[in-house]
Parts: sequence; structure tokens; C-alpha cells
Amino acid sequence: MAVLSTRIRSVITFCLAVVYLSNLYIKSDLIRDLNLILLVIVISLSMTVVTGSAKLIGYVSFAISIILLLCYHAPLSIWEQALQGNLYLVVMFTLVPLLGIPLQYGGYFESLQGVFRRYVHTNSRFYLLVSLISAFIGVLVNMAVVPLVHQISLASDKSSNKQLLSVAICRGFTTSMFWAPTTATIALVTQLTGANWPTFFPFGILFGMIAGSIGYTMMMMLEGRRVEHSFATVVATADTAEKLKPIAEINLRKVIELSFFGIALISLIAIVSLITGISTIIVVSIVSLVFPVIWLALIGRLPVLLREFKGDYFTERLPKLKNEIVLFVGAGLFATSISYSHLGNYVPHFLNLIVGSNTLSLTVVIIFGSLILAVLGVHPIITVTILGGTVKAAAYGVTPTYMALILAISWAMGISISPSAANVIAISGLTEQSPIQVGFRWNGLYVLIVSTVLIIFLTLFRTVGLI
Repeated sequence: MAVLSTRIRSVITFCLAVVYLSNLYIKSDLIRDLNLILLVIVISLSMTVVTGSAKLIGYVSFAISIILLLCYHAPLSIWEQALQGNLYLVVMFTLVPLLGIPLQYGGYFESLQGVFRRYVHTNSRFYLLVSLISAFIGVLVNMAVVPLVHQISLASDKSSNKQLLSVAICRGFTTSMFWAPTTATIALVTQLTGANWPTFFPFGILFGMIAGSIGYTMMMMLEGRRVEHSFATVVATADTAEKLKPIAEINLRKVIELSFFGIALISLIAIVSLITGISTIIVVSIVSLVFPVIWLALIGRLPVLLREFKGDYFTERLPKLKNEIVLFVGAGLFATSISYSHLGNYVPHFLNLIVGSNTLSLTVVIIFGSLILAVLGVHPIITVTILGGTVKAAAYGVTPTYMALILAISWAMGISISPSAANVIAISGLTEQSPIQVGFRWNGLYVLIVSTVLIIFLTLFRTVGLI
């Protein structure tokens, strides 16, 4: 029965995504109503199986939102708007996992593992390679990056160093949160602020590179000696040794091929967004449907797509979206209820009392206020949704791009330390460490330094008139 329910939820979720994209061009009221019905069904089924911190956050978001909308006598149209507020994110997250099929079955993992076995013999090389792979793969498969990179990293005996492995994956993954259009971070902040992704992109990727460089430098200068000392006696266990399967020789062609398709994917999204003016989120969703077909056709593995589409995609990947669906729909519902009840008006009033019209103070308060809440367990999606939906860039004399960068920093750094962040929870599970250990204790100083440096760059760019 549970298997049948999961299958039904997967099919309806996929149909919802395809119907939603189709209606962007058909523009039928009947199909729009069908969308709403499918969404309600998907939410209802997901709410019964949601797990972990997403369950608490989602349930609280729905409860507060429903109470507010009922108390303020919201009409049916507002309820519909609230439910569908973040539907575009649900659609994107439904289709983006398709990009993982050519990544996983294109013959690339073997080559990447071969690189580990041949070249990675020091902590610095291990950290650098794991963080870079996490950043790159994170663009394509989002949260699935954690188990995938963990599996690849087992090719090195350095993977027995829990702290080194954790910070490398976490910090590498979060660098993609600054700029990648396939991530929820950028999809949400650009939509909330009205920022144009092609304009936002150069600053976002620069900030990602800065964060990555700081992480590597800290590992070398500040953490290297402590990590080496703490784990000097740790060796690969018999269990780990069993996981280290024979690895094929490095296939340089496959490494170059993967790089080519990754760059082509991002370039295609940027070009289509610029030329057509279509929302980047919608472009990402459409490309996620088309690009895997092209990718696997060019490398001669197209039959794999159909096999995995009917198999792993529907039985494993779509069912795992239950948490994201509840979180994003809950956040959209919450943002609409706050807006309709006018309670959101108190947020800019509160900020005005604290920062006045000072842009630097606004930046510091938003970023570090979000980080404090993140440490306390408030997921960044809540703070970013509230701030992005209530604080208008024009009111503080800044551009939408500037505001989007503030929110992106708040989110990316927040999920590095929040015990409720999915990536922290996933990493803690794989490394058998507590979320507080993986998040705040191992990344707290890193987040503090990166946030401070990026605030300085933001201020500098605004001073010279670049943003």
C-alpha cells in the first residue's frame, strides 16, 4: 500500500510540473484549476510522509498561515494565490533531478574516483577536490550532491577524517548557493526581489569563488594543524576498506566531457533567459526536461534515460521531494498570509528603527540576524521569505540585485550552520556526527569570516556604483 501511495504521489507530482509548464503557453483557466487540484493532492500526500526538521518547519508554516488567513477573512482567490505562490519552485525541483541521470549513468563517477585514487594523498588536495566536485555537482543535482560526493570520496583514505570530509562537502556545496539558477536559493531570492539573474550572476559567482577561497585558506592556515592533530590516529577502518571498490583508470575524455556539458548547461540557461526574457526558473525547468535527452543522445546512452526515468526517477528521486514540496509550499503560503494580514509591514518598520536609512547597517543586520536565527534552528527559507517579501530594495536606495545578494549570502551561510538545514542533516547522518557539530562547531568561524568579507565587497561594489 505504501509503495502504491508513493508511486501515485510521484506520478501526480510529475504531471503537475508538466501541466504547469504547458499552461504557461496555453493559458487555460481550466488547466490552471487542474493545476490547483493536482497541487492540493501532492501537498496532502506529502504532508503525511514528510520527515525531520522539514516536518516541524512545514507544519508550523501551514498552521500559522491558515490561522492568519482565516482570522483576516481571506477570500478564495487569496488562498489560491497563497498555495501556488511557490509552485514554480516545486516544478523546478521536480524536474531538476532529471539532470542527475546523465551525470550518474554517463560513466563519470569512475573517472572522478580514479582522480582521487591517483592524486589525492594530502588533506589539502582532498579538501580542494571534494569542495570543487561538490560545487560543480551541486549545480546539477542539488541536495543529492551529499551522498554522491560522499560515495566518490570513499576512494580516498582521507574520507575517514570526518571533519575534513564534512567541511569540504558542506562548504563546496554552499558556494553554488550564491549563483546557480538550479538551486532554490537563487530561484527564490530573484523572484522575491525582482532581480535579473544574468545581471546577478557575475556577482554571485564571484562571491562563490571568494567563499571557496576563504574555506580553502582557512583549512590550510587555521584548521590544518588542528585537524591533522585531532585525527592523526585515525586510519581507514575495515568497514571503509570494504567500501573502496576497485576503481578504473582515469578517463580524461570523460572528465573533459563532464566539464563541457556542465558549462553548456549553465550557458544555455543564461542565453535563453537573456534572449527570451523568460524567468530563469522556468528556463531551468524546461532545460531539465530537454538537456538530459540531448546529453545522453550525444554520448550514445539514450536508452538509459528511459530506463531510469521509469525506474529510479519515479521510485527514488521524486518520492524524496516530499520535504522540499512541504517546505516551499509552506513558505509561499506563509509569505502570502503575512502580506495579506499586513503583519509584514512591521518588519520594515522594525528595520527602520534599528538601521534608519543606512545601507551598511541594513546589510549587517539582515545577514547576521539571519545567521543567528539559523543557529537557533530557524531555516533560512523562513527568514529569506519574510525579508524578501516585505523589505523593498527601493525603500533603502539599493538595487534589486543588491538585495538579492544580501538574501543569497544569508541563505548560503545560514544553511552552513543551521541544524535544520537539509545538507547539514544529510552530512551529519553520513559522518555519524551531530548536526550542531557539523554545522555551527565546524563551520561557525568560516561563516563569520565569509559573511564579513562579502559585506565588505558588497559595500565596495555599491560605493563604486557597480550594483
